Amino acid sequence: MRPILPAIFLLASLVLAFFVYYPGTSGYFLFDDTINILENAHLRIQSLDFSSLRQAAFSGDAGSLGRPLSVLSFALNYHFSGLDRYYFKLTNIAIHLLNGICIYLLTCLILGTCRLRYLTGISQEYTRWVGLAVASAWLLHPLNLTGVLYVVQRMTSLAALFSLLGLISYLYGRQQLVIGKTGWGWILASFALFTPLAVFSKENGVLLPVFMLCIEFVFYRFQAPSPATRRALWALFGISVFFPFVALVIFTIVNPAWLTGGYLVRDFTLPGRLMTEARIMWFYMQTIVAPNISQLGMYHDDIPLSRGLFEPASTFFSSIGIILLAAFAVLARKRQPVASFGILFFLVGHSLESSVLALELVHEHRNYLPIYGLLLPLFYYLLYPLRHMQSLRARQILAVVFVLTFAGLTFMRATQWGDHLVMKELAAKNHPDSIRSNVDIGSFYAVLPPSSQEEADQYYRRAYEHFAKAASLSPSDTLGLFGLISLNSKHRLPIEESWVSALAGRIENHPFAPSTGNSLADLAKCMIVSDCTHSPEIMETLLQAGLRNPTLQGKARAQVLFAWSDFLFRIKHDRDAANKAAYEAAAVVPKALEYRLTLITMLINRGQADEAKTQIEQTRQLDTMHVLAKSLNELEKFVTPNNLKGD
Repeated sequence: MRPILPAIFLLASLVLAFFVYYPGTSGYFLFDDTINILENAHLRIQSLDFSSLRQAAFSGDAGSLGRPLSVLSFALNYHFSGLDRYYFKLTNIAIHLLNGICIYLLTCLILGTCRLRYLTGISQEYTRWVGLAVASAWLLHPLNLTGVLYVVQRMTSLAALFSLLGLISYLYGRQQLVIGKTGWGWILASFALFTPLAVFSKENGVLLPVFMLCIEFVFYRFQAPSPATRRALWALFGISVFFPFVALVIFTIVNPAWLTGGYLVRDFTLPGRLMTEARIMWFYMQTIVAPNISQLGMYHDDIPLSRGLFEPASTFFSSIGIILLAAFAVLARKRQPVASFGILFFLVGHSLESSVLALELVHEHRNYLPIYGLLLPLFYYLLYPLRHMQSLRARQILAVVFVLTFAGLTFMRATQWGDHLVMKELAAKNHPDSIRSNVDIGSFYAVLPPSSQEEADQYYRRAYEHFAKAASLSPSDTLGLFGLISLNSKHRLPIEESWVSALAGRIENHPFAPSTGNSLADLAKCMIVSDCTHSPEIMETLLQAGLRNPTLQGKARAQVLFAWSDFLFRIKHDRDAANKAAYEAAAVVPKALEYRLTLITMLINRGQADEAKTQIEQTRQLDTMHVLAKSLNELEKFVTPNNLKGD
């Protein structure tokens, strides 16, 4: 009975994790869920034929590869349950539980390797109990909540699932090689099967071979039964890690714009990001070991930027600390292999999203897989049975306290996330200097249906206060001012000139954030459909300010140009100028065929049959994967004299 006790308790942890997360299934779609799920019409498949699945899979706009496996999973959710957020979140919980099982198996394999090669004194039973503790802590940790209940982060959890399966496959195959058996099938599967699956779920799946290299570096050190096997292993990592890294470095030296270009729309520089991320990494580590849910949240844009090594002073000490941590991991790999591997795993896990790429600075879901790197040594040493035996019982109790504390905190967070108003109110309370948290709760009150005039006044006042607070927090951010203008416009109240002039200045003279493009397009649409009462002059001022911004490029420029085209056609009644702007928008990102669909739709709505037909045929030729075949067929039905409608 004793050997299966850890498995029984693992099942109990899985059941507990399900019920801990379950209150969050009543929560709403959030933030990027809107553009990736709710507004992606290609996900709304009516059948499971190959054409529908292909179109859905390649309709994603996130990341450089579109993350087709994750997007396909959203389409399958829609096919079986519509846009019911309950089933989307339930699917995420199921993936999380599968990942928890993988964490258990991976830990048992890692410690099994240590037991056979370095730590012969520990028992197989010990490895199972540590595996149980690490898996339970990982399943129930509050920092992992956004990777589960924030629906679009299925991209993160799916990439983690395939990465974990790849690590399990590699370790098992590697163990087989050591004992003289054939393990190459498992090893090759980790590179040729699980790595592509992880990458097509989310781009950071490309780190899977690097994680495997960490295993090799710490535990096996390329030791093999024969020189041929050793050479084959070196070749695998050369092809999957070393050569791509060298190629990337050379490409960056020759074409630095691919890296630096992203910073044009950020209010921080590359050095500033690296310095700030050093502090953020220590925030992550502190939260992993001693989580405080008042510090957690959907948004962390209230964390101040590092403007220099001593601005603030913690930047210097954080940077030195990261360097020392990495050095310890490398130097201690023989004496403390578990600690060494854990630290390397954590650092490698953050090496893409928390380093040089011009991404947003902080997101909790970035820890979804890297958190394992710190939980593994934490529970390994807490439960270590070969030293300090007098404290073993106390350490075992402490491990249980850790896991139960994580469970309680996650249950509290999940309950908060299950109530949309409570979640947003707490976010604004716990992060009063977060622009997004204030805009989020302000937007909620702005559309909350009142039951009385008194309640309507109260909702308006609360929305106004949060939008005004957001507008005051940064001299460059536009969300708060957009919120104020939209709020008063929808309530048929005057728009203050100072709001318009300040917003126009921020739009034109500061890095053009993606949120600014979305807000401009939404405000223009609101006026065009007569839901908002702000004047055409205000809208023209804001759109022109955006078009004058030198950092307005790529998809954001296409978005603003389409909004400008619609404004010119519907409000200014200038068909020629409107068409010119629409064609320019479609040409900004020629490989983004979705913009051609927007252009075709505009031409159809304007009664321009010949131009629409021409664009449909050109788009068919460019759509070599036939991803847009169904959409083009539907649009073609409207290009007839009887169906065309002009405005």
